[in-house]
Amino acid sequence: MTRKIITILVAVIMFVWRLYLSVNAKHGDMYNNISWGRMAYKLESLAGYYELPKEVWSHSRPNQPPGSILLHLASENIFNSINQLINWSNDQYSIFPSRLVWWWELNGELLSIKIFSILADFAIAFLLFKAGGKGMALIYLVSPPMWYNSSYWGQTDPVVAALSLWSLYLLINGKLARSVVLLGLSLITKASWAPLLLFYIIYFVKNYSTKILYLVLIPLTAILIAWPFHPQIDIIYWLYDLFVTRILPGETALATVGALNLHHLIWGQMVNHWFSAVLAILILVPLILYMAFNLVRKSNPINFVYWSAVLFWAFFLFNTKMHERYLYPVIPLLSFLLVFKPTIKLLIIYALIFLVFLFNMYYMWYAPTIPWLIGLYTPGVLSFVSLVNIILFLVFFRLKSSYVKD
Repeated sequence: MTRKIITILVAVIMFVWRLYLSVNAKHGDMYNNISWGRMAYKLESLAGYYELPKEVWSHSRPNQPPGSILLHLASENIFNSINQLINWSNDQYSIFPSRLVWWWELNGELLSIKIFSILADFAIAFLLFKAGGKGMALIYLVSPPMWYNSSYWGQTDPVVAALSLWSLYLLINGKLARSVVLLGLSLITKASWAPLLLFYIIYFVKNYSTKILYLVLIPLTAILIAWPFHPQIDIIYWLYDLFVTRILPGETALATVGALNLHHLIWGQMVNHWFSAVLAILILVPLILYMAFNLVRKSNPINFVYWSAVLFWAFFLFNTKMHERYLYPVIPLLSFLLVFKPTIKLLIIYALIFLVFLFNMYYMWYAPTIPWLIGLYTPGVLSFVSLVNIILFLVFFRLKSSYVKD
């Protein structure tokens, strides 16, 4: 009973802490998310949303899939609903604290846009708890990189991760319908977990070959979510065109944007070098084929999670156009792997990659302002951390003998 009370108390403290942090920083990305949600809230219909001229946007045009826009719309609905309730209460009851009206007008939209990422942290922690990793769930909640990512930075990465991880967990446990729907929701919310799709299909076909038609629910879920934005018969082509022309290209052609990886180690920060794309292909294609072959040979839960972690880590280190946040998927996957099969070596890698991720997240944003820490971000230190990241990946790859069994 005491342990249960402590667990609940820690969870409550971490939730309150995240709420506090959420209103103390606004990354530039939040301006986009808020403006996209506001526009969706103002429109009578979402049809034609992505076709609106760039002049109507206070910041950049939407470059995220329909699921993200619906998420931002939900955040805007939360903000306005609470705003109306607060103002009504202030008008009706003299004892109502009027300062709350001004506080919510200043901070409510920022809190609302981050609330789903905060809740996603707890969804992932609950998954780890349910899978048998009670201690790992608490570690995940209290670790600075996680609350810094979801509450201080505030992007939607934890939401996409929660959907994908629950999809993975349900797949492993044979809950196929819910698994494929959640994966479809993840992909139509943000493409950051799209690399998982290949390994997901391999594992599904190898273990549930007689139920392969369930996989059709992945694109059907995506189409259903996208339908309000383009309720036309050519919805499939429209989605394809949206991803190819607006979402996947991103906003930069640079080899790396903040990611401390191989390209940063070779070219430095924000360099557009043609050979970076060639190098990415030369490394990633053989590596992905090797991992896929191994997963086809033996598709059990530990193999699946291990190779998925290797895949995302490899994408971060060797692919181009990587932002600092794109290392994030590796951490919940390693958490999951530690629940399945904890080892001292993996725990050390886990702790070190936490530090690398937090160091990388702080890079170029520098919030909160800590002068002595900012002073550490010299070219030499950045190259060293990039090298450490690569070495950790290679050490983790060598652990395959412990996690990949025939």
